[in-house]
Amino acid sequence: MAKDLSVIVVNYKTPSLLRQCIKSIQKNPPSCNYDIIVVDNNSEDETVEMMEDDFPEVVLIANEKNLGFPKAVNQALRKSDSKYILLLNPDITVLGESLDKMMAYLNVKESIAVLGPKLINPNGSIQYSCFKWFTSPRVALYRRTPFGKLTRQKELVDDFLMADWDHKESREVAWILGSCMMVRRKAIDQVGLMDERFFMYMEDVDWCRRFWQKGWKVFYFPEVEVVHYYARASASESNIFLSMFNRQTRIHIKSAIKYFFKYLNEDKKKRAPIIK
Repeated sequence: MAKDLSVIVVNYKTPSLLRQCIKSIQKNPPSCNYDIIVVDNNSEDETVEMMEDDFPEVVLIANEKNLGFPKAVNQALRKSDSKYILLLNPDITVLGESLDKMMAYLNVKESIAVLGPKLINPNGSIQYSCFKWFTSPRVALYRRTPFGKLTRQKELVDDFLMADWDHKESREVAWILGSCMMVRRKAIDQVGLMDERFFMYMEDVDWCRRFWQKGWKVFYFPEVEVVHYYARASASESNIFLSMFNRQTRIHIKSAIKYFFKYLNEDKKKRAPIIK
């Protein structure tokens, strides 16, 4: 029997965060038939043993090597037949009736493929997790170098981040972070799985863009808040030359190059953001 919701969590060497994430779901479960699928990307720590001992009810896929994020997500998607899919990073804590509220909204708004809640820091401050247009080389450069502090460049980045908006109303956006997104199975069946050419990063931008291309909508839904224990490792160095030695940054740059080449011709024809 098909379930209403599958919560998919991809884990890599974060057992304590994963434990907290699962417990937050179980403490605040949806009032429907659901399951949790954890994909461990060969963490080589106590994760698999912890899952088998403490969470035997959770479906576990234990990979023998790190396959990256999109491949791991797709493994779980192929194992699930639920109406809705919630992609969740292990550093997310679910609060209250978040899952029920997101599914209820999608039940009413049938044109929406992807729904993203408001992400907040542990201290309650907001994280920018929805974006006005699809990532561009200029924005990527400005966000990771001192150039982004210059007046005109900062204005561009702030516009991209929708920083001048109070983030209090639900609205269409170009894309949302894959840290926490609820996706409609019907839309996935039409658009396809995540692009496995990306190892990590940019797969969420790409997926949202593909949903838009097929006539689906991507929505930001601040009526629901989740806590995100987030530290962007790929941007931990303010100096781009120093940050090149950061493995996460190198992976991010490689994925960005793949993304920009994938949409090069399309972006030449249409530069304007899709969200006004």
